[in-house]
Amino acid sequence: MSLQLNDPKTLEAMGILANVLDDITGPERLECLMAANALRQVVDTRSEAALDFARQAFESLNGDVRRRIHSDASETAIRAVERATRRLEAPRPKHTGGILDALNNSGLRSERKW
Repeated sequence: MSLQLNDPKTLEAMGILANVLDDITGPERLECLMAANALRQVVDTRSEAALDFARQAFESLNGDVRRRIHSDASETAIRAVERATRRLEAPRPKHTGGILDALNNSGLRSERKW
């Protein structure tokens, strides 16, 4: 599977995965931190070589750890999408006019309207 290293969503997903890897505890913590750093290097450089190294670092993790990371990263990504959706759907404040509307509607006698 080829990843697009210039795609913002792909890079965001790598960042989410790196953050989840940072939170892993236990005997595999060091390996997870190495994989997280490798993913951040991919995000920073958009390098195929960095991507290959990150892939190797991730694949070297125990299968149970990878499944746990997959689950945690999926939940984190879903929450991020839900937050973004709520921001987009949030009602915008009504425009109540402005200083120019207040001046024009104030009843002041003026030949000029702003």
